Amino acid sequence: MRGGEHLYVIQMDVTGAFKVGRTSNPPRRLAELQTGAPHKLRIICVAFGQGFRERKVHALLRRYRTRAYSGEWFHEEGFGEIPDDIYECIPPEALEDIDWWIPKP
Repeated sequence: MRGGEHLYVIQMDVTGAFKVGRTSNPPRRLAELQTGAPHKLRIICVAFGQGFRERKVHALLRRYRTRAYSGEWFHEEGFGEIPDDIYECIPPEALEDIDWWIPKP
């Protein structure tokens, strides 16, 4: 990984809620968040060296904030508000199953 802080998007199974944050080590941050999460979490994307954009992205997502979980989590409906260049960081394999979190009958 490149140096500096990276912007990440982590999504929660079952609910689809997602978190946008910054860290120098996304896998470690995922593990930390997983400890207190009620459902499985998954890293959706990492925008390397873009951690400085966290506040701006949070401002775009403000109306989608959920209080259901501690920290700054957003409702799944807000996913489309993520800036295109960050959305483009989502690996193709994740896009193939973008609704991975929806329980299958």
